[in-house]
Amino acid sequence: MKNYRFLAFIWATLSLIGCNNIAKPTLPEFETFTYEVSDDESYTVKIAYQRIKNIEDSDIFAKIEMQNYLNSFEGHEAMTDSTPEVDLEASAKLLVEEYAGYAFEGGPMCWYSMDQTSFFVRDNTVLCYETLLESYTGGVHGGSALWYECFDLATGGLYDFGYLLDGEWEAAIKELIYAKLTSENNIIVESAEHLPPFSTATLSEQGVVIVYQPYEVASFDEGIIAVEISDAEISAAGAPLLWE
Repeated sequence: MKNYRFLAFIWATLSLIGCNNIAKPTLPEFETFTYEVSDDESYTVKIAYQRIKNIEDSDIFAKIEMQNYLNSFEGHEAMTDSTPEVDLEASAKLLVEEYAGYAFEGGPMCWYSMDQTSFFVRDNTVLCYETLLESYTGGVHGGSALWYECFDLATGGLYDFGYLLDGEWEAAIKELIYAKLTSENNIIVESAEHLPPFSTATLSEQGVVIVYQPYEVASFDEGIIAVEISDAEISAAGAPLLWE
């Protein structure tokens, strides 16, 4: 399985550089919530989630934290009208209950892993999360997926890069992505016209990284595939740059 975890480390810019007499804006600060449960040879659940620990500094930080929680624990939110606060441990326990339910005596080892990191791009104006999910509940092999979410730190808004394939520039963007895919990977898509929507994408310092999960454009053996299209290439294709 190809590993694209290096992206966060390459793009991470963890401090602002400026004049000493200019106040530096407050950035989100993170702590890793970890949770791990294993029941002999039946199942195991491992979680590493990036929680914003200074949400009291900004309503925007609180907004982003809530959205990241909902995205990360979708279907396992431990929140009700009577208990509206985020409860990470309760959500983790719901995941444990699900994977314990997949296990049976004499069956295969079931497992789930969430490994999340965070990084800043574009002069620390955008916060991105990278989440690698891996799981196995039976069958020939397990599954994996790499997901990105990028937030505008000025508004707390979540960027939706799907617009790149939704407009008069769609054909040009598809040709651009297809050319990069075929130059580096053995894909099964026969033409740019038949290229499916990408699952997820993230901002980099120079452009947008497009990510396809296993099976989406290539065989399982090709793993997770990522290609980068630059701001200049996107503009040349006629699409606007929503992050400028």
